[in-house]
Parts: sequence; structure tokens; C-alpha cells
Amino acid sequence: MSETMNRDDLLLSGDPLLAGLLASQPPRIQAAEAEAFLRETYGIAARAKEIACERDQNFHMVAGDGRAFALKISNPQESPENTNFQTEALRWLERTDPTLPVPKMVAARDGRFEVTLALPDGRTSVVRVLTWVEGEPLYRVGVGPEMERRIGAILARLGRALHDFTHPGARHEILWDIRNAPRLRPLLSALAGDALEQAVRTELDAYESGVLPRLTELRHQVVHNDLNHHNLVVDPDRPGEISGVLDFGDMVDTQLAIDVAVAASYLAHHDDPLTSVARMVGAYHAVTPLLPEEIAVLRDLIVARLVTSITITGWRARRYPENAAYILRNNGPARLAMQRFATLDPSTVTDRLLRACELE
Repeated sequence: MSETMNRDDLLLSGDPLLAGLLASQPPRIQAAEAEAFLRETYGIAARAKEIACERDQNFHMVAGDGRAFALKISNPQESPENTNFQTEALRWLERTDPTLPVPKMVAARDGRFEVTLALPDGRTSVVRVLTWVEGEPLYRVGVGPEMERRIGAILARLGRALHDFTHPGARHEILWDIRNAPRLRPLLSALAGDALEQAVRTELDAYESGVLPRLTELRHQVVHNDLNHHNLVVDPDRPGEISGVLDFGDMVDTQLAIDVAVAASYLAHHDDPLTSVARMVGAYHAVTPLLPEEIAVLRDLIVARLVTSITITGWRARRYPENAAYILRNNGPARLAMQRFATLDPSTVTDRLLRACELE
């Protein structure tokens, strides 16, 4: 490991939340091993094709009868409680709103939804099998005004279904919960030392002093926390319809406004970012009304998510260059959004969002 990496290791090891980044090498098995595991443990004969993933290892499994599944091998660094949190959330959604387009858990032959697997490198992972949600990833299709509204509506519906869900793992700390954005500062060494880095530092300072203290008074619950355009799929026969919401790996109990801000941040690089964000927020509000005090911090929460995306992915891409293309898939749009959205007058942003929710 390089001298730079050694310095990073020492710096990050002082914060348990950051230290998790140092030991998160993804699990690794071969496709043939995935096929054998599914056949022996679940009684399903299927062909495996690996899917790109940042921290875990995932396979698309297609059975001879046409059924398809996702085989998910968790990162050994992840606690079993956190994995079970995701499992139980999906089972909750199936009971609470069975028509929501989310994956369904598949039980093994013995009825378990989670099975322990010994990896070739000696580590241990928890393996789960989910139904495969068909559709074209939204990032390949593009997002127009109607889809911006549909994103807001599906996110609100998902939040409503999760409203009463509780689990011991729900309050775990993850860097992707933007309440923790100020703790990213040790990762800023991965940035180029340019105007963007200065903007990131300025935003982090303002967020920590002016926004973070206000969050404790806002509503919180379990939320998806990662509604990016790689985690939404659309029906190829009806491209305007969202056919699936994927990847519940960043779920956490946090402020409801954060969930809205995360989804909005992936619209903030558009040519007219405020209009796009306002459409999405207005559609969310039509299903789950937002409070004025939540809208008042949305601009800063959106920018905090952009800062989080740029910082974490930049750092991880430097540490794991072999997986950089996947890690950085949202980095470019986030950088563009810092130019197009984060530079807008904050009061103008808030006023526009209040109007989109008919609160002004």
C-alpha cells in the first residue's frame, strides 16, 4: 500500500464510521460457485451473471423456466443486524403495500431468508436471494418532467409504507446518512485542491453550524435514502412508468426531509435544476405533505448530499481503482450539480420549493 494510503488509514482509523471504509473490500466468489450455492441451498438451477456493485457482490440468476433472481452476497464488514434490517424491511413492505414495485425476499429450502456463506478468502458473508425486478435502468432512459413527478410520488409512497417500520438496526450510523456529512472532512484529501474542494469545505462548515442543529426537530423514520437513477427501473413497454425501486442497502432511520433531498440531488445537474427539483418535491408533497420547516432546509440537504457523493466516491475510487468506473458513476453529475444548483441563491431555492408545495 502506498505512503498516501498509510496516512489515510491512520487518519480514518480514529473515527469508527470512517474506519469501516478501510476494511470494505467486496466479497468475491465465481459465477459457478454462485450457481452451485443457489442450487444446493434454494433448490433453484440457474445461470449466474455478475452485476457491478461497490461494496457487496451481486449476481443476476436466470432459471431454466425463465424466473430470475438477484443473489446478494453482503460485504463481510457489514454487521448481520444491518443485513437483517434490510431483509425485514422488504418483508414489511410486502405485507404493508404488496403492489409496491420492490424486490421480494425468497426463502431457502429450510425457510431462512439469510444464509451464511464462507468465502474463499476465509471471511464470512450473509447471502440473500430476492426476486428480480425487470426494467430498464432510469439512467439509460433519461428523465423528463413527468418522470421527475413520478420519482417524487414513488418516493413518498415508499416512505408511507415504511412509516411504522422499526428494527434494532435502523439507527445504525452510515456515511451516506447526510447527518454525518461533517465527518467527511478527513476524506477531502482525495479532492484536487481546486475551487470545488473549497466549495465543499465552505458548504460543510455552513451545514454543520447552521443546518445540523435544526434537524433534530424534524420528523424522522426509516427511509430508502438512495433513490438515484441506477436504483430506479422503468417498464420498457411503458417507459413513463417506474417498474422497480432497487437497492435498500443505505436504508436508515433519519429525517424524512433527507430522503427527499437525496432523490432531489440526482436532478440537480439538469439544465434547469431548480425547476426539475421543484417538480419532484411538489409531487412528493402531493402524497406526503412536507412541513415548511422541512422545506426550509431542503436546499442545504440537497447540497450536503452532493458533497457526500463527491467526497466518498472520490476517496473510494482512489483506494479501489479497479472498481473506479462503478464507484464514480454519480460523481460527474454531482460535480455538475455543484455548479448549477449549489450556486443558486438559497432564498430563491426555498421560495420556489414552497411555491411548488403551495405553501406560499
